[in-house]
Amino acid sequence: MRESRMDHSMGYPDIDRARDSQQALRRIVDAYVGPGADLRSLRRVVDLCREVQDAIEDDYCREKIRTIAEYSAELLSQAEHRARGAISGIDFLRQQIRAALELLQSRLYSLEQGRRFGQAFINAGFGAIHAVKR
Repeated sequence: MRESRMDHSMGYPDIDRARDSQQALRRIVDAYVGPGADLRSLRRVVDLCREVQDAIEDDYCREKIRTIAEYSAELLSQAEHRARGAISGIDFLRQQIRAALELLQSRLYSLEQGRRFGQAFINAGFGAIHAVKR
């Protein structure tokens, strides 16, 4: 995990915190073996979702975190999971959570790139202004 953080860390601690929480959420979902409730993991999921929301002020991220929290609550709080057609309940819930985690990861990447591009644009713009003033 440390290598992953070093790859992404470019001076955006809020995005790094959100990314760390997103990865921890993925580990919890992947580790759940079911059947049965895992209230300890559910409490951890709630805390991690709150950490992401506190770290990033973005409506899209909030929407994905809400989805992750809802499906995780169903996955981790129930002894039996309702099947969805040919797919088991656990697999369906994991699919939904993983999809939302992927979209969250993508959004964090987009926010980071937007900041980088914005900063590069600002720096280039100021450089051009300073060159004209001279």
